[in-house]
Amino acid sequence: MSWGDELVIIRRFLRDPNGNIWSDAFLLHMWNDVQQDVQNKTSVLEDVSVQRVPDLFHFSYMHEWEYRYIPTKYTEFYQCLNRHDEHTFCHIWETQQVAGISADVTDYGVHFTQPWEAYMGMVAGEVVRMKFPKNFRNVKFMAYDESPIDHASKKLIQSHDPSHMTREGDAQYYYPVDDLDKSYVLYPKPSAAFADDLSGEGPAFFIDGDTEDTDLGTIAVRTGSDESSNIGASVDIVGVTDNVFMVFDVNPTDMETLSDEPTFPRFMRKYVRYGVLARAFMANTDGRIKSLADLWSSRYALGINVLKRYMRNRSTDRDYRLTTKGVTGRISRRHPRLPSTYPAVNP
Repeated sequence: MSWGDELVIIRRFLRDPNGNIWSDAFLLHMWNDVQQDVQNKTSVLEDVSVQRVPDLFHFSYMHEWEYRYIPTKYTEFYQCLNRHDEHTFCHIWETQQVAGISADVTDYGVHFTQPWEAYMGMVAGEVVRMKFPKNFRNVKFMAYDESPIDHASKKLIQSHDPSHMTREGDAQYYYPVDDLDKSYVLYPKPSAAFADDLSGEGPAFFIDGDTEDTDLGTIAVRTGSDESSNIGASVDIVGVTDNVFMVFDVNPTDMETLSDEPTFPRFMRKYVRYGVLARAFMANTDGRIKSLADLWSSRYALGINVLKRYMRNRSTDRDYRLTTKGVTGRISRRHPRLPSTYPAVNP
């Protein structure tokens, strides 16, 4: 069911099929607002992602004003180097030079415009940032190279390790860069190995058994994540070895057109409808009816509690068993049991 189908159902309950009271734009705004409220209260939408280390980007840019000139057909951008007032600089001593101070500070290492350059065998002079997924909301679990890693704050890492920028090893922690930039840093900086698996146009990656055709193929020029009738589907094979595996809450996608498919599963969408109906009947319009607003508000609150209970009880039906790795489990053969009153010896 698309947003158009949901709109028809909502208008039926509102008894406003022609939009004489509530416009489509108003109900669209209410739907997007309510589904975000449902996710904030229940965290019911989740996703998993495997990210390559280092992360790959289509473009890098330096100044904020450059962002608007990046071609819209690309999706992944990296803001490189560092900013000081209206200037961009590489090394720390450059800011001293601009400020008229004696440039005597020692830098940590080299600087780069793409994250993969920090893994070319030289000491990086700044942290290597990784991007959270587009629909990321909150991390539930993260692992590097199949080993769990913990969350830490940037302040904690900096206070406990003055050499955190140049520290290398197996990643044990991750920390967000700041609240405005959806990126994080692995600490210590892990190592990475590169292998040229494919010659030709790229970036494109594949594993044994995959093939590429020059016209359609499995993998071709990658400019986005959508399929194309000319170059086929973009495929990026990323395993969990030496990469980041992440389980996270997602932000529901805002509806824009009638053909958009809501993010919530079908059995959960009725609770979003309840919230939309409650707000519509409560809005300051000719269709305001407080009794109906209270009715749908109570149903909406009940739906939120149902989803919370669903999240709590998801793991209660699991059957946990302690086993030894590499040892085949034993299968116990159960025989029919006689009742306790049955004689012990056959006469």
